[in-house]
Amino acid sequence: MIIDAKTITLTLVIVAVAFYFGLKFIRQLTLSIAQENHDANLAMDMTEEAKRAKRQRDADAAASAAFQKVEPLLPASVIKAKANQNNNDPVSEPLREKSQTNSDLAASML
Repeated sequence: MIIDAKTITLTLVIVAVAFYFGLKFIRQLTLSIAQENHDANLAMDMTEEAKRAKRQRDADAAASAAFQKVEPLLPASVIKAKANQNNNDPVSEPLREKSQTNSDLAASML
């Protein structure tokens, strides 16, 4: 084997070309893996978003159904609460106690 400038240059050119094509192959491989990973993450996100939207729709439907059951009772409880307030001395009660909250309305229905 002859070691001179010509063989060293030829060897460096062969190594550089092999290195170039090797890096090109590795880049294509990692790109395909990244794209598959992105697609999988996107699919998981979409299923989680669909589950969240379904849970939210179910919760909204349950809240609407519960309100539909309570709505006919609501005016009677409000009238009863107002009648109780008129019987009491309005000067002695602070304003906060006069306001009806959801928990007050629920307690008056029981």
